[in-house]
Amino acid sequence: MRFNYLLSLLLFAVASFANVPAAAGAGRNRPAGMVLIPAGSFLMGSPRIENKPLEAYPKGETPRHEVYLDAFLIDKYEVTNKEFAEFLDAEKHSAGFEEKREKWVVIRNDLEKQEKADWWPTEIERDGGSYRPVPGFERYPVLSVSWYAADAYCRWAGKRLPTEAEWEKAARGGPAKKDYPWGNEIPTGGVIFKRSWQNNAYPAPVGKVGNYYPNGYGLYDMAGNVSEWCSDWYDRDYYRRSSPSKDPRGPETGLQKVIRGGSWANTAPFLRVAYRNSSSPGSLQSGVGFRCVKGASE
Repeated sequence: MRFNYLLSLLLFAVASFANVPAAAGAGRNRPAGMVLIPAGSFLMGSPRIENKPLEAYPKGETPRHEVYLDAFLIDKYEVTNKEFAEFLDAEKHSAGFEEKREKWVVIRNDLEKQEKADWWPTEIERDGGSYRPVPGFERYPVLSVSWYAADAYCRWAGKRLPTEAEWEKAARGGPAKKDYPWGNEIPTGGVIFKRSWQNNAYPAPVGKVGNYYPNGYGLYDMAGNVSEWCSDWYDRDYYRRSSPSKDPRGPETGLQKVIRGGSWANTAPFLRVAYRNSSSPGSLQSGVGFRCVKGASE
């Protein structure tokens, strides 16, 4: 599998080089730590299997349909504890910060309160009046963050959360029809999934960002480690009823926000690029983090 993966990555690099004139300007101005996803169409969702009822598809993955997206930039890695702690430190003097912070993320200090002793934290702590990552966990993905926190961080960083379509196109790593970011093989060594976290006195069973091979676009951890918030409201029937063919952004309203990519706790089927998940935007799930995007022209 590794030889095939490296060969496909080399071919992708050669193809990208051949197309440099069209994207040269965007490449020169690309922010550090972000990857350019070129404009174009891709096939989103899962193919319909004959005689299998729609109700049998988890979270509304069908029908597979063609979607066109403008070019955009996406973070190469998931947002880390270090980066999120810097955001908290920058915002700590804003109005109503403490109330917002408790709704944004579960940190180590929160476990000191009896009502939160059983919660599952990310490895960030408040040291005096400042926030910092727990030493040794700077490059681990932030988790146990709400959608509101992810949205606020991305806006603070001059970016935004990816749409569901942007996330899936980026995760696929290129035009090939893949079940996982790396291909069609089931997860192998290095992908962090199917683990348990039985005692919150210990860190979550995740790894540093960039744990596994990058996909065809050079993005890391698009499956496993932590799942990722998207900007869209979730609708199980969105693909069938109302998803536009160009730059879809999800329903206008809803009760839950889309989550993509499997986490450390999931089994292999949940790591597929087409799998859709969702949760209340205020939920603080221990398997969910995020990464940010911005338009290529910004």
